[in-house]
Amino acid sequence: MPGKKRRAVTTVLLGVAATALAVKGTLASPIGVVAEGPLDKLKHSVDEKKQEALAQSRKALDQAGARLVASIVPFANSGAGPATAPTPSPDNQTRPSAAASAEVPPGRPYRHAFIRRVLIEAAQRHHLDPKLVLALSYWESGWDQTKVSANGAVGLMQVLPATAGEAGPGLLGRSVDVDDPYDNADVGAAILREDLDNFKDPAMALAAYYQGPTSLRQNGMFPDTQEYVQGILDLAGRIS
Repeated sequence: MPGKKRRAVTTVLLGVAATALAVKGTLASPIGVVAEGPLDKLKHSVDEKKQEALAQSRKALDQAGARLVASIVPFANSGAGPATAPTPSPDNQTRPSAAASAEVPPGRPYRHAFIRRVLIEAAQRHHLDPKLVLALSYWESGWDQTKVSANGAVGLMQVLPATAGEAGPGLLGRSVDVDDPYDNADVGAAILREDLDNFKDPAMALAAYYQGPTSLRQNGMFPDTQEYVQGILDLAGRIS
């Protein structure tokens, strides 16, 4: 009897081992490899959706923060009346007025008084309502020249370097440095001026600045674009 039991146990163990080898062979076979494909695709899709959701959440938080701050921070008088635009220097580089130069701080972050003057002068150079430019910049960056968005937009007017690379020579006749507050304000105002010339309406110009003129023409305003435009127009109305 003990011999039979040992033989029976041995037979069972051999059967289990054979089954394990067969399973291992199946997983290592081309069929097993193919079976993993849908899982890889599913994981990739989940990762993409997660990144998209994170980007949308960051944008929503930025906009909510701008609305909150704008509701509690009083705006000083913008001095938005008519003024003579500063004369460009001989090398065609737009530089600040003497008043703005006197307010240049020794280091970053830049003072809001300095930033407001830079933005107002950029608006005046491009024949834009300074209140609109101030509100646009505040909504985009909180007047923070050091801000860089998740998609790489830089500075006061949140200008993409690639966009500045085209708009600088195309609209200003010179190259620009988006890390410089004067250039950032100047090229951002120039882009808004072009959008206003093309769409003939401040709301549509803001929408084009945010969404892009081609997309706006093809699709109209997206819901987040409508929120962006209304928020800036409301903010501009509160600037005295």
